[in-house]
Amino acid sequence: MRPTSPLDALLLRLSLTSFAATVLASCSHAPPPDFTPDPGLVAQIRDIRIVTGYARACPGAVMPTSYEAVLADGSRIPFARSYDKKHPPRLHVVFLDRESPDAVSQEDGDWVTNVNPLTTVNTGFRLTATLRARPSATNTTVIPPDYSCMRHSFSFWGEPGGAGQPGGNGPDVTVRLAVLRSPFYNKLFVAGIQVGLAPPFFVLADASSVPPADWLVIESRGGRGGSGLAGTAGTDGSAGAAGCPAQGGAPGGNGGNGGVGGAGGRGGRVNVIVPLDNPFLAGIVDGRSSGGPGGPGGAGGSGGKGGKGGQGTTDSSNRRCPDAADGAPGQNGAAGAAGAQGAGGARSLVVTAPMKDVFGVEVPPELGTLLERLQRKP
Repeated sequence: MRPTSPLDALLLRLSLTSFAATVLASCSHAPPPDFTPDPGLVAQIRDIRIVTGYARACPGAVMPTSYEAVLADGSRIPFARSYDKKHPPRLHVVFLDRESPDAVSQEDGDWVTNVNPLTTVNTGFRLTATLRARPSATNTTVIPPDYSCMRHSFSFWGEPGGAGQPGGNGPDVTVRLAVLRSPFYNKLFVAGIQVGLAPPFFVLADASSVPPADWLVIESRGGRGGSGLAGTAGTDGSAGAAGCPAQGGAPGGNGGNGGVGGAGGRGGRVNVIVPLDNPFLAGIVDGRSSGGPGGPGGAGGSGGKGGKGGQGTTDSSNRRCPDAADGAPGQNGAAGAAGAQGAGGARSLVVTAPMKDVFGVEVPPELGTLLERLQRKP
């Protein structure tokens, strides 16, 4: 088979792109702009039913959703998600205004939920659908949050080192942890994770089903050491002089050895803050402080070329002398050694504090509501 040239490959990609665009255009499921519902049918619609694919919603996930119109006689008509111009549906999701403070509606009627779990910890995901042609036909549903999908293992790295330089130390990480109550969970793990001076982010979980030990894994790792400096190239040998006899070329210089790679950075500290009355809660955090990997050694420098041998000339008897040999090339330098593995940091430090101080001074309002709810608990 003939190898494909770069031009052939480009033309093939353009052809496939054009074909794909043609197929998408011919298979589009979007109704035309002037597509509207039958007024007689609209007059019979009394309510909109929102049917979600799951009973609970994960933050940052797609929520499959369908819709039904409830007529005056109690019968239901689904809102279609696709469009066939030969058989237009009676109702289509484009007839609905879909709004939510907690999710973004997609063209097909599905929703993408807010990724921040604190945003909906007290309210759940509120979804509203309204028939544009009859605003009185509207409905709002609340989907409880589900946190089983959330990550609970995180690794944070120090800055990588520059050429031949050690990696930066791993960042200090503070984990603030408590068991609170929400409208949807009687026992809710709330973990605030702050890396260095950055604002914290939060991980939530149902405290009645989470394993009791090492559930939250936090690693602060030193940065990777920088690559060693490359060795210098050897100088080329000088050319030999012409003559009879001719002079041989000088040998090329040896290449320099590559530099040692930078050492990995030191691991950072993981601090855990838990309530005074529940110090054993720190046991669900596995804090790890690991040194960063050393950087690779620098490449050895290439040896210089041997000098060109001199040309032979004729002597007094008109006899031509032979050309001299070229100089030997220099040896390539050796690659540098890899940098050392960084050292691990200090062991995790556990600190206890009154509940009101566990999450620090600047508490997000949603978290403040959870803390107030806990104080009101009888």
